[in-house]
Amino acid sequence: MKLPNIVFFLIDDLGYSDVTFTSPPSTSTSITTTTNTPNIDSLAHHGLVLDRSYAYKTCTPSRSSFQSGRLPVHVTEQLKVPDNPTAAVPFNMTTITELLNEQTNYTSHLVGKWDAGLATTRHTPYGRGYSNSSLSYFSHKNEFYDHTTLQSGCKTRCETENPGTHDCIMDLWEGDHPATSIPQGDFVEHIFRDRALDIILSESQTPDDPFFLLYSSHIAHCPLQVPQDKLDDFLGQGDDESHCSAQTARVNPDFDDPDKFECRATYKAMVSTLDDIVGTITESLKENGMYEDTLILFTSDNGGCVKLDESGGNNFPLRGGKYSDLEGGVRTAAFAGGGWLESKFGGETGRRSSEIIHIVDWYATIAALAGIEDGNITDKRAEESTPSLPPIDSRDQRALLEGGSSAWEGEPLFLSSNAVMLDDFKLILSPIVAPAGFPGPTYPNASSFLSPVDDPKLDLNCTNGCLFNIAEDKEEHIDLASSMPEKVEELKSMLVEGRKTFYENSDELVMDCDGDDFEEQNCGCHLAVNKWGGYFGPYASSP
Repeated sequence: MKLPNIVFFLIDDLGYSDVTFTSPPSTSTSITTTTNTPNIDSLAHHGLVLDRSYAYKTCTPSRSSFQSGRLPVHVTEQLKVPDNPTAAVPFNMTTITELLNEQTNYTSHLVGKWDAGLATTRHTPYGRGYSNSSLSYFSHKNEFYDHTTLQSGCKTRCETENPGTHDCIMDLWEGDHPATSIPQGDFVEHIFRDRALDIILSESQTPDDPFFLLYSSHIAHCPLQVPQDKLDDFLGQGDDESHCSAQTARVNPDFDDPDKFECRATYKAMVSTLDDIVGTITESLKENGMYEDTLILFTSDNGGCVKLDESGGNNFPLRGGKYSDLEGGVRTAAFAGGGWLESKFGGETGRRSSEIIHIVDWYATIAALAGIEDGNITDKRAEESTPSLPPIDSRDQRALLEGGSSAWEGEPLFLSSNAVMLDDFKLILSPIVAPAGFPGPTYPNASSFLSPVDDPKLDLNCTNGCLFNIAEDKEEHIDLASSMPEKVEELKSMLVEGRKTFYENSDELVMDCDGDDFEEQNCGCHLAVNKWGGYFGPYASSP
């Protein structure tokens, strides 16, 4: 039997209620603020909705976890810019695509956001095993139209010549070189869509050979940008634009009239654009006779961002959002679908799983689906590294996809260095948990407060531990710590013991800027200007 093609949609900062499929039909509370996502919702309806899918509370750790097969606490919890040599996945960890290349005949492709390292050639997607046709960017966020990075430690000639502007480093990489053939001015999500379609068409020429395509969208991360013709369909449909507009001047001081910027409407238009792209890619799979042999996976990298100066996500009814260990920050909109999985369900629709799955688990699950035996899902390179690196945490969740139990049943799942989950219960142990607002069904989340950015009520003090029964109270209204002290101590002991194994990337790389006049921590910026023609590119050698 042919092994499945795997198309993985990894979405950036998608709000939990910004797709309809996260709300079961029996939900009593009407959600009126979801965007229109018929293509995404149809795939979910015909597949398996993953009601308890988790990731880290921010993007880099989640993406590093997916690529490395380690929980974020065993690879990185840091949001470091790509010109930092210890950003993301350590040099000697084997990624999922390297594993596929070593043990299978899968061809792997990446389109979109990488955010899992840049320092050396091996840190790039191509160096990690993705094909030379892959097209990606390294940073947390870029401009959608001119493709310059919005987050780095760079101080460049561009900034010197144009005070107050962004650093003007281009961030678009094609295979093993800067994507100089891609013109500025084109909407980058459409560029990614077209590259994905080219890859699918190419793969259709060899139908007996399986492939893995990671479509890692820039949407719905800030900056809030979308083609005007799409935005025109959503203007005036925002739920509470006054809060957004008040924040806009802080973010974009050159914006002429903040009152004219409709952030939630723009966000909705962006998510609608994403849905169009998912539909186009799905249709391409069908037109090329590949859909029945394809497993489609979909998840966000964290909860929606409810800081109004960053995005317009809505996580209703979950509490909190991106940057928080509360469910709104770590529970993601996710499903598994596609023709390959649908055939196993015999046409049954509306299937849902309330079992725990984490973004780290796709490493072992994809490897197993690709035919790699469980005993071979190891990382000898990491084991033999000096010092040795943490082992693979990923669990094979094929049984869950077929309606079975979670591979985490009865085992602690470390969501962060301050949060652990054991089956139905979650303990957070941190003096400040934010954002922690209770959401409303309309935008902005926590609309009962003045501002999710400024209101101090949105901090939650869990110094002594906050305990929630997630199965019964996913909105985290009731802190059970005082009524269940034994459960608090049980999970606290697990977290304290687990912290002894936690790891942060400490690679000691050799900078390639020797002899040049530069600050070492900005070697990446120096070579972007002086070697790569104004593009981010590798700037160091192996340890």
